[in-house]
Amino acid sequence: MYVSFLLKRNGWLMLLHIVFLIAFPVSVLASGLTVTDSSDNEINVEITPAQGELLVIWLLDHDEERPQFENMLNAINQNGIEVWRVDLLADYFLPRSSENVRTLSGDGVAAIIREAHQRSDKKIVLASYDRMPLPLLRGARVWQQAGSESSRLIGAILFYPNLFGPPPVAGEDPELDPVVEATNIPVTIYQPENGTHRWRLGEMMDGLQEGGSPVFTYLVPDVRDWFFMHLPGEDPAETVATAKVPENILAFSRLMEAQPKPVAAAPLTGAEDIEARVQELVVLNSKKPAPDFDLLDISGKRSKLADYRETVLLINFWATWCPPCVDELPSLNDLTERYKDRNFSVVSIDFREPKEVIQKFSEQLPVDFPILLDSDGRVSWQWK
Repeated sequence: MYVSFLLKRNGWLMLLHIVFLIAFPVSVLASGLTVTDSSDNEINVEITPAQGELLVIWLLDHDEERPQFENMLNAINQNGIEVWRVDLLADYFLPRSSENVRTLSGDGVAAIIREAHQRSDKKIVLASYDRMPLPLLRGARVWQQAGSESSRLIGAILFYPNLFGPPPVAGEDPELDPVVEATNIPVTIYQPENGTHRWRLGEMMDGLQEGGSPVFTYLVPDVRDWFFMHLPGEDPAETVATAKVPENILAFSRLMEAQPKPVAAAPLTGAEDIEARVQELVVLNSKKPAPDFDLLDISGKRSKLADYRETVLLINFWATWCPPCVDELPSLNDLTERYKDRNFSVVSIDFREPKEVIQKFSEQLPVDFPILLDSDGRVSWQWK
């Protein structure tokens, strides 16, 4: 702040200038730049500088206000880490959908990595969450293919990553995207203990190691996916887990930096158009026996698959944090009412949520059929 005022002393009128240095919040100090990818698309990068030697490129996949996430980025920055944040879907004018994220090419990410090397001499770490790790890994590979002996890219930190291709036919295992086994940079998987892909963590690690990637994992206790996206103070375990992210980024960055750097990109095999395999209703060529289940409902009553042997049974896997799941509940209530006098039942299996969450939810939106609690996610995993 620059302040001027007049002072009269010994008959002289003097003009004094005083400069006040004010520490503004981190967000005020942010700057931006525009990067152009190989197809001349412009990508906007918001930069929050810091004095440390680490630069984190965050690939975003949300446009809602997320105070806890913003607080976390500020804390990361205050730990001396420069933060570049990028929203590729917004810059490519794409609707926000899982498929649009999953099928993004790596050109934009590679262009940002190149720009970071040109503008800074810092070590570079890539970070993203959910589906966005797939274009992140593609971008790292495109950067490698361009050939740079002076690469300062030390690795990637993937928060609750979904590294699989399109949703498979019900009852089939999902397939890892081909880029997973074509990745050889160091990777850290930041996996919530109660997350969707907790029981597929080993499969993701094996796929990355197949391509030569050194893999580190961190199992975040007592939280689910998107733990740093929920409202601050909503869940004490999420608050604790979010507060640990900045120091863990520094710790895992040191571990990844200590790994040997790959000399070239890993070969990409099986990269046929995986999107073409997306299917809707299909005819099963053979009957498959349904896996058993033995679960408690929210009232404490036990239900087994054998209880429904003599009825047509619709099983609905869902969770309260899944908007499409919530949207379809009224229609399932209607279905239950319509066929109440027929040999037909609806049962829902909730994915890894506490009983208290379901009870509170049911007070707001009544559910007219049993809600069974798959507390550790194993039944959902067995049913694929």
